[in-house]
Amino acid sequence: MKAINQAKELATALASEFGCEDLHINVQMRRGENWINLDMYQNSEEPERLLATLDFDTGSHILVDNAKTLH
Repeated sequence: MKAINQAKELATALASEFGCEDLHINVQMRRGENWINLDMYQNSEEPERLLATLDFDTGSHILVDNAKTLH
């Protein structure tokens, strides 16, 4: 998805500009009566990866990359 690649570029730019190690971005968009939720996380251990889930307000999730539990 082109939007995911652009989000990754934005995350990298923001982390660099503000000197952040970890970054969490949540975007909510309304389409008619439904909401689209994009949740992205980038950590300092793997800065080249952007973990993201995309929820189309259907109760299901599309996983963009392999999940990893963070504690």
